[in-house]
Amino acid sequence: MNKIITNSAGISTGISNGRPFQVHDEQAAKRQRILDAALKLFAHEPYQAVTMDRVAEAAGVAKGTLYLYFPSKDALYLGVLNDGLDTAYRTYQGSADPKLQVVERMRRSIAVAVEFYDQRRDFLQFFAMEEPRLSEARNRIIEGSRERGFNFFASLIEEGIRIGVFARIDPRLATLTIQGAIRSLLLYYGPGRPVSEISRELGNLILRSLGADPSLASRPVHPQ
Repeated sequence: MNKIITNSAGISTGISNGRPFQVHDEQAAKRQRILDAALKLFAHEPYQAVTMDRVAEAAGVAKGTLYLYFPSKDALYLGVLNDGLDTAYRTYQGSADPKLQVVERMRRSIAVAVEFYDQRRDFLQFFAMEEPRLSEARNRIIEGSRERGFNFFASLIEEGIRIGVFARIDPRLATLTIQGAIRSLLLYYGPGRPVSEISRELGNLILRSLGADPSLASRPVHPQ
């Protein structure tokens, strides 16, 4: 029989057989519910119109509980931004299977990025809006995330140049072009075509601009 372990304050921290206690998962789920509710409101309404009361109601939590996770509306707004960008970066990283050719990794990363933002249109809308009063803190978060995303794509380009499948181009210029193309595509292209079709075409277009043969994408990496 499992025994619940508590800390000195009487708060449950785990169970005696070493498996993590459910409280942590429940807290993480509640935090995500708050972030999701706040995102939907911030994406479609001016910052001033969104209140902590409305977020708490939309998330199905007490207002006091909301303040335990985010001590102010500013912190909540920035938390939504940070959470979305962190999730995007983790998604990019998860697509980079080292067993695949760099051409295929690039194509998949582009497709994953397009599909990620397509499935999170609220976040894309939120990202395109700006609250001037929080611009300094917002820009710090964005710059940190942009640098991680930039390094991810730049490293793929540099690897492709090094092994001779990409042309010798400026990796910084190419990376900024890729990031801008993905964002602009989702903001302005419209709903006329399936996202999977668009992302595949964009991937081939970018690969050709890098001097690569898109047909190389399907070939596995063979161990030396």
